Amino acid sequence: MRHLCAVVPLKEGEEARSWIMQLGLLDLDHRIQREGDHLLIPVTGDGDIGYPLTEAELEPVKRRETDYRSLLRLDPELMEVLPSSFDVIGDVGIVRLDDALIPHAQGIAEAMRGVLPHLKAVAVDRGVSGEMRVRQLELVSGEALETMHTEYGVRLHVDPSVAYFNPRLAIERRRIASLVREGEVVINMFAGVGPFPLMIDRHASPSEVYAIDLNPEAHRLMVRNVELNHARTVKPVLGDARSEILRLPMADRIIMNLPHSAHEFIPYAVPRLKDGGMIHLHLICERDDADRVVERVLGSSPRPLRVNRMKEMKSYSPTMGVYAVDLVIA
Repeated sequence: MRHLCAVVPLKEGEEARSWIMQLGLLDLDHRIQREGDHLLIPVTGDGDIGYPLTEAELEPVKRRETDYRSLLRLDPELMEVLPSSFDVIGDVGIVRLDDALIPHAQGIAEAMRGVLPHLKAVAVDRGVSGEMRVRQLELVSGEALETMHTEYGVRLHVDPSVAYFNPRLAIERRRIASLVREGEVVINMFAGVGPFPLMIDRHASPSEVYAIDLNPEAHRLMVRNVELNHARTVKPVLGDARSEILRLPMADRIIMNLPHSAHEFIPYAVPRLKDGGMIHLHLICERDDADRVVERVLGSSPRPLRVNRMKEMKSYSPTMGVYAVDLVIA
């Protein structure tokens, strides 16, 4: 019997397997198989995972437990509010817990490490706050949160306690890189540790990618990551994007990946966009209000814009979503 598989380059095998598992789409009943310079990773569905799909004959394998909740013995009412998933950044696990679960955080961390033995640390996420939009993390297992994270061949020094990083945006980063044409000038207004610029440098042929961030710790890690990946086109810039973007060349593409407040920077970004250029804007809003929010964003622009694409990337709450909106000069 033939089974659905993702076709993944050998060098991206481990990160792709971890990513597909995190999406809940890894078929654990069949073995990963090598075919030439690619791996065939079995999947349970045809969701958007960023790799082409095919069918192949695969060997069965005894299934290993992957749901950390099965390793816990809590009261039924607590079991019901356990999160079904958690973030993995390199070898660090990050989980958001209901207040009632906080007294059980260490046991939950041990269960997470039980299903993912490579985790060296686990932290509880208390939310994002402050001007730098940094996660407030409580380390409950392990000794340190700085780690090495890899996605689509890009290696990143990450410390989620000092600089925000979202591993769930890997597919979006790869999508945008695939749109960049040869010789483009790209500006990332909120670059963090550099995942968008470095993805573009690795998988496209831009002339320059300017990576702005206000957080000195994010900038420090970004500089390390540029050196680590030998990213010659990436130019780290420390400072406020509203003023720094005025010092940069006109852009073919501007990435605005700060979903809580990126829309406030539209009046600064649009004048720096070439005719025919594109803005990639992230927004958090109520699903029922998404179209109206985008209309207000368009109304704040000093030049006419139109929506080229709009898609919900992930859920933010039961009623709210995080949207990726591609905008072009109308």
